[in-house]
Amino acid sequence: VKLVLKASDVSSAINPDSPPGAILAIEGGDPLEGKPGRVDEFYNLGVRMITLVHYRNNELGDIMRRWRSLDPGPMKNGLTPAGRKVVERMQDLGMVIDVAHAQSTTLKQIVEVSSKPLVDSHTSPCSGEDAAGCGRLRTWKEMELVAKTGGVVCTWPLAYQIGNAVRRTFLDCAKEILEMKRRLGMAHVGLGTDGGGSLPDLIEGYRDVRDLVRLVAAMQEVGFSHEEIAAYMGSNFHRVLRDCIG
Repeated sequence: VKLVLKASDVSSAINPDSPPGAILAIEGGDPLEGKPGRVDEFYNLGVRMITLVHYRNNELGDIMRRWRSLDPGPMKNGLTPAGRKVVERMQDLGMVIDVAHAQSTTLKQIVEVSSKPLVDSHTSPCSGEDAAGCGRLRTWKEMELVAKTGGVVCTWPLAYQIGNAVRRTFLDCAKEILEMKRRLGMAHVGLGTDGGGSLPDLIEGYRDVRDLVRLVAAMQEVGFSHEEIAAYMGSNFHRVLRDCIG
């Protein structure tokens, strides 16, 4: 496996003789222990992306929702002073900030501090307007915040039905991406499978990334061009990677 330290380390063409690239990332900034200086340690180890919060309200900020029976601890009322310094240090060094799992206030404050595009690596749109009632899904206002940084909101293969919102098939996903294109712009929509992520329910026919060919077919069916599908499948994220890590 080839370690990706710069965006140029991602090959522009598929070569079966070349090793796959790996972007080292940490889901949850807990190992930083609220110490901005630790960002340098992980950067020097090759880490190029950190999801600031994950399963608990850590030293950097608050999470969107409790994970099963795990106690998230007391809320920090948004991005903490240490969290602000971590955001600034990550972007100074050249790292991608992932806002997945970040509670609405924490997200807004990350956006305010950020000078580079942000990524929400795995979520889906919420039909409601109240972030507190959306669980791990994002309201349109939240997604617009990420898009305004030049960033990308990445959708995952979660199946659900909330009110009139139904997401059960690849075609449902394709129509959802079409609406995201309309409201956010195609440059701000991407793929984020989360590797299945222990999701409670997966869309019909999805087992792993090999089934993404079926999503491509559904996107073609609803009218996406080859270039737009390529943008969703990876080139939008690669643009953010280039802007953030060089």
